[in-house]
Amino acid sequence: MSDLSILQIFFFVLAAFITGFTKTSVGGMGILAVLLMAMSFPGKASPGILLPMLIVADIFAVIYYRRSCQWHIIARIFPLTAIGVVIGYFIVDVIPVAVFEMVLGIVILLMLALSMFLEYHRTDISGNLVFAWATGITAGIATMMGNAAGPIFAVYVLQMGLPKSEFVGTRSWFFLILNSFKIPFSASLGLVTFETLKLDLIAIPVIMVGAYAGYVFLKMINLKLFKWLIRLAVLVAAIRLIVF
Repeated sequence: MSDLSILQIFFFVLAAFITGFTKTSVGGMGILAVLLMAMSFPGKASPGILLPMLIVADIFAVIYYRRSCQWHIIARIFPLTAIGVVIGYFIVDVIPVAVFEMVLGIVILLMLALSMFLEYHRTDISGNLVFAWATGITAGIATMMGNAAGPIFAVYVLQMGLPKSEFVGTRSWFFLILNSFKIPFSASLGLVTFETLKLDLIAIPVIMVGAYAGYVFLKMINLKLFKWLIRLAVLVAAIRLIVF
């Protein structure tokens, strides 16, 4: 930390707070933490530092919402997500990051538009296996290449019409399992090291504060507002991926 500028430290602390906050409240905002970490630690260091931070935040989220999980949703898409992680592992150094992020942003926008169209026409395709598998594969590749699966999973689960606690609980368990699954792959790529883990330890208290703030915030908003905040966060994330 002594080698970092004040601005880098600020971005790092803010990313840690947002990571905790988004895991226990409005998902989809995690992409902002990804952006802040990239500004603080350019290059491959950023995703390696962020991954353990995400796991810590996932643990706190699971503690808060451990009984509010729809396991059948996770069982339906996680196997394909795991395959997507493996695919992402092999192509992470092949596809330019800028090209991948632009394509991913467009995919997320299309998924969001489809989600709103289906809700307006009262059509539920959440049980459609093709839709679930496509979501899983895309989320797996996105999370391996840029820790960017949050908006994809959020759009998919919004189709279920879950209460706030079950939405967050299902998301929390899914990403705790997924991010833990990614650790060997990220370590193999040299992204997670003992040096990056030292920084992650420093971030834990800030993540705890963010997680508690998110938990309190979620109790204060109604379901309708919650859904629109999710969509807004997803929209911002998609635009960020396309433009920046």
